[in-house]
Amino acid sequence: MNKVMMSPAAFVSRSVGAFSVRGYQMGAIRDGWWAFISTRRGKPNDDLIDELCIARTKSGRTLLRFLRKGRKQGTWDLVPVTGEPLLDQELEWAERVIWLEPHRLTHSEIDALQELDIVE
Repeated sequence: MNKVMMSPAAFVSRSVGAFSVRGYQMGAIRDGWWAFISTRRGKPNDDLIDELCIARTKSGRTLLRFLRKGRKQGTWDLVPVTGEPLLDQELEWAERVIWLEPHRLTHSEIDALQELDIVE
């Protein structure tokens, strides 16, 4: 299960959480950056089409991607900036990214993140 880490930024709301981005498939969004979302974790809907989101697939992956409608009823395409999209994915939830914060990971943060199930 993914753990939502509370924001290192100065957010007042307790309904905002952050995921550490891992990997380089999102172009200028770098490995180690923080992606902030609502902790509501709602079902995907048409308001999220072409929006940068964090989405949880039914197969258990949590990804930072752009959302598009899938070809099959109730599915979604998860589109990276580089690399191949994941097509026709069933999603548990998806939330629009409300803030991105550049961050350079320290060695102790890298060690701690390796123990978590984190965003790809």
